[in-house]
Amino acid sequence: MKRYLILIPLGLSLLTTGCASTGKATLLGAGIGTAVGAGAGLAAYSGKKGQFTARNVIVGGALGGILGAGAGFVAQAMVEKGEREGYEKGKAESGKSNGVAANLGKPTLIPAKVESRFVDDQVRGNVFVPAHVEYYIVEPARWGR
Repeated sequence: MKRYLILIPLGLSLLTTGCASTGKATLLGAGIGTAVGAGAGLAAYSGKKGQFTARNVIVGGALGGILGAGAGFVAQAMVEKGEREGYEKGKAESGKSNGVAANLGKPTLIPAKVESRFVDDQVRGNVFVPAHVEYYIVEPARWGR
């Protein structure tokens, strides 16, 4: 039984290092699935004297790892697809208007200039004021061309 428990981490290490392009979501899904599957296998009926405990843990961990890796892979693929579509949409929209001609009639907002000063611990009357940073607006925001 101890041999089987040693084989689980070994098998997982081989599974996770087998491909260099495996995404983090796939690995995370496999790890979580393995842990949940092994826990479910441990909680499952293991016979009158517990003779099926190791088998249940191994099978549950393996099935959970496979299902978790699949779910992680699908989730990662959906995220990448959304990012790719957003990139293509933004690329298409930015190509519609020429940046120089588009800004001729529009004013731009010049941001305010702000300074920060660190203030040490102080006691003001009966109030303790801990150290903090104060921000001062040196120049307000203004419109420009």
